[in-house]
Amino acid sequence: MHSAKGWYLQLTLLSLLVVMASCVPSPKKATGSKTKPESFPGTVSIVPLISGNPLGTAIQDHVYTYAPTPNPIVGGLVYTVSNLPPWAEFNTGNGQIQGTPRVAGDFDNIRITAWTSDLEFTEQGPFSIHIIGDPLKEHAWHLHNMGQDAFNNSASKATVGIDINMNASILEDNTGLGIRVAVSDTGLELLHEDLADNVLANISKDYNTAPPFFGDPGVGGVSGDHGTSVAGIICARAYNEIGSRGIAPDCGLAGLNFLSSGQTTAILLDQAQGDYDIWNYSYGTSFYPTHLNTDEAYSDQLKFGVDTLRGNKGAIYIKSAGNSFRECESSFFAGFPMGGVCHSHNSMHGNVGGETPYLMVVGATNAAGVKASYSSTGSNIWISAPGGEFGVDHPAIITTDEGDCTSGYARVGATDTIFNSSNQTENSRCRYTNSFNGTSSAAPMVSGGSALVLKANPDLTWRDVKHIFASTAVKLDSSSANLEHPYGLDLSGHTYDDGWVTNGAGYSFHNHYGFGQINIDAAVAMAKTYAANSWNPQTQTNVGTLTTTVALAIPDNSATGVTSAKVVGTPIIIEAVQVRVDITHGRVGDVGLELTSPSGTKSVLLNVNNSLLMVTDFDFNAVPEFPADLDMALFQSNAFYGESAVGTWSLKVIDGLGPSTGTVWDVASSTTGTLNSWGINVYGH
Repeated sequence: MHSAKGWYLQLTLLSLLVVMASCVPSPKKATGSKTKPESFPGTVSIVPLISGNPLGTAIQDHVYTYAPTPNPIVGGLVYTVSNLPPWAEFNTGNGQIQGTPRVAGDFDNIRITAWTSDLEFTEQGPFSIHIIGDPLKEHAWHLHNMGQDAFNNSASKATVGIDINMNASILEDNTGLGIRVAVSDTGLELLHEDLADNVLANISKDYNTAPPFFGDPGVGGVSGDHGTSVAGIICARAYNEIGSRGIAPDCGLAGLNFLSSGQTTAILLDQAQGDYDIWNYSYGTSFYPTHLNTDEAYSDQLKFGVDTLRGNKGAIYIKSAGNSFRECESSFFAGFPMGGVCHSHNSMHGNVGGETPYLMVVGATNAAGVKASYSSTGSNIWISAPGGEFGVDHPAIITTDEGDCTSGYARVGATDTIFNSSNQTENSRCRYTNSFNGTSSAAPMVSGGSALVLKANPDLTWRDVKHIFASTAVKLDSSSANLEHPYGLDLSGHTYDDGWVTNGAGYSFHNHYGFGQINIDAAVAMAKTYAANSWNPQTQTNVGTLTTTVALAIPDNSATGVTSAKVVGTPIIIEAVQVRVDITHGRVGDVGLELTSPSGTKSVLLNVNNSLLMVTDFDFNAVPEFPADLDMALFQSNAFYGESAVGTWSLKVIDGLGPSTGTVWDVASSTTGTLNSWGINVYGH
């Protein structure tokens, strides 16, 4: 039993050391047991009180633990420490240093001292701990959000906890090893320092050469290569002490320069096939909505991919939703009053293939945990992931950048962000950027997450992967309901958009987020025990062809609209629902579409007063030419996932605008139209 005097001395010792720790000399690096300087009270113990060799290395994001070994013949020791790393905690009862370093680099001059109640001591140190990791990873809020600013110019902080939730996957060392990802984009810098080790040999493609196109895809210009930055989000290397890290840092990588090619039909089809597991499509088309029907050849190619690739388990196709929610808001379109909803209609246009169930369409969120300002919305979105804002006032995404300081997003003379200007110490070689954003950033988050899911369970089918993400997604912005038109063009008695809706199968869905934000750790955990390919083969049921005329008048400026019903009799559990419409209307931008299932779930397929009011050419001095009619227009909704398809389905068509607003962009007033015919196609099992 310790004496009262002994405990008093220990308490005194602990108090004194708070002050005296600053007196300790700080040699750069040393190991082993050392004695205290002469200026310290106490006596060096003749018999060493502790022994052991402090661990000199740690791994970023992994737990570091070291405790000295006490002399078994001595009891009642009290421990102190100086220069404890800020990421660690110290146990005064056993001298243990423990913590999870989120940073990379060196922590020097650490000392652990063991004391007896009589102020005899033995010291270990000074020693250093080198953290093996990636120096920019600590700033990557999308990977682990601790409230970083990601070097944005305003130092605006992210909201703690808003990220893709993959800490457990990192600790388990799930790196996506062996999973092959194709980035179909502008190109890919194959020799980039943070990507080269992951580039697969001889399967990248240059579509500016002859078939079979294999070759170096190059980079898409000197002011930043989009594909190189996308690739970094997916599988930049980890623990190599440069840059940040990808979500699946050991995945195999191929670049396909589709966007830098002639984009012929043959090339479009080719970039959806090959010896890969995952395809990332961070692209769309111009937001000018000149047509709304689908490319049947491309849809057939995607169907072939999910049926036959990956050993008949199916290709994983990931597609960005688009960045057109605010595209009409720029000063270039200052006279246009309908801005803010460009491409909220989830059609083929602007979202190549997005009207099919074979793609996972991805929306973007920002560091505050809400829809990113630009992210296109629609009922075809499957899931969301961080895309950030612009890196100026709010955080964007840190990722790889092409070239050196003469080219790339980061280069001498860049003015968008300080980090990109070559004046930031952490990016003095201009090999990384902090301004990458858009659904172009969100899609590769899901591609990287898909690689980890497939690594956890390689037997999963493409439908399994979709189901796992839908089942584990995080519901963000939970108060979002009864949304209004961004520019106030609401129709009296009509709800512009419902926000979060819980369907008859219990799934929550939102046209901004799909099923929610990706939760990688939860998805990987579910994948580990998931019975792969346990569903019956996917089937579809076409009900009501366009040859069946309904010929219903659409009243102008009316929340009542017009409703038509069709009955589905085939017992099927829904995976996706398509609706094709033939509508004659002089101004289809007025028109909204709502589909209601037999379970009572309503899905907004097309918002009233939408982006289809935009002109179709750049002659802004002429009378605007609005897209004519909705002829064979195809829409998809994921909102009914898991419900039974059996019963009566209702399509409601609403005209949301009446008299002219008096601007050149709104010349066609009081326009009515006709729902000529429509059909519904349910995919499911």
